[in-house]
Amino acid sequence: MATEPNERGAGAGVREHLHRNLLRARNGIKWLAGTEFAPEHPTQSDVIWRGGKAEMRHYRRDSPPRLGPPVVAFLGLVGRSNIFDLYKGGSIVQMLMDWGFDAYVMDWGVADELDSPNTLETYMGHYLPQALKAVAEVSGYDNVHFLTYCMGGAMLVHGLAGKVPVSARSVVTIAAPFDLRHLGATFDAIREGKIKPEDLLDDTGNVPGPLLVKSFKRRKPTYALVAGANLWENLWNEQYLEGYQAIGRYLSSYPPLAGALLRQLMQQWMVENAFMSDSLRFGGRRASLKNVRTPILAVIAEKDCNPPKK
Repeated sequence: MATEPNERGAGAGVREHLHRNLLRARNGIKWLAGTEFAPEHPTQSDVIWRGGKAEMRHYRRDSPPRLGPPVVAFLGLVGRSNIFDLYKGGSIVQMLMDWGFDAYVMDWGVADELDSPNTLETYMGHYLPQALKAVAEVSGYDNVHFLTYCMGGAMLVHGLAGKVPVSARSVVTIAAPFDLRHLGATFDAIREGKIKPEDLLDDTGNVPGPLLVKSFKRRKPTYALVAGANLWENLWNEQYLEGYQAIGRYLSSYPPLAGALLRQLMQQWMVENAFMSDSLRFGGRRASLKNVRTPILAVIAEKDCNPPKK
C-alpha cells in the first residue's frame, strides 16, 4: 500500500527532530568543553595609529575600495569595538567592505588609573582628530563617513556641537541615547541625586567594568533565563552558536569607564538632559547643536527582540 502524503511528512519531521537532537548533543559537548565557535577578530586588520590606550584599526581588503570617503566606526566607552567585527558572517566591517567602502574602527582601549582624568574632550577633541589624520594618510580622503553605536553617537554629536576639528561627510547613529528621561530607575536615581559619581568609582578612579555589566543586566533581569532557553533550543545550529557566543562575550566584557568622563556625562546628559535643552558644554564653552552641519541619520528601534524562528 502506498504511503500517504501526511505520513511521509510526519516521517520527515521525526527524522529532522532526531537529527537536530544528535547535533544538539554533539554541540552541547563541544560547548561544555569550551570550544571556540566564534574566534575574536575574524576580519584581518592593521593598527595605523595609537594614542594613550586608543587605537585606530584599518581592515584589509582584497581589492581597492569602490566607494569613498571611508567609513570610520566606533562606539562609546561602554563596550568594546569588537561589536563591529563579532564573527565571520556577522561582521559589520566586512559588510561595509562588501559594499565597496574602506573600513576603519576606533578602539578606545581599556582604561586604567592613568585614564581616570579623561573627559569627552580627551576622546573627541584629542584622540579622534589625531586618529583621523592617520586615516587621511592611508585613504587619501580628508573627510569620512561615521558609523557610531550607542554612546558613541552621542559622544560624536556632542563633539561636533563643540566644533571639534573633524571633517564628517555624514553621520549614522545607531541606538544613541539623546533623551535620557525614560531609561529606568537607575537613571532616575542619578537625576534625583540619589546616586552620585563617587558611589560608582573604584580605587583607580574609574567605574569598574563588572559594575557596568550588572547595571545593564538589571534593566532586563530575565535576560539570562531567556537566553539560556534560546541556547538550548538552538544548540543544534552552529551559526546560532557563533552569534550567541560572540554577543555573550561582548556583553560580559565591558572595560572600565573613566571617572572624569562619568562625572561630565552624568551632569550634562542625565541630570540636565542637555541634548534636549541644547545646553551642552565642551571645553568650558557652550556647545550648541546649531553648530552641527553634518547630515545625520539617527537609527533607533522600538524594542530589542529575538529574530523570528526558522
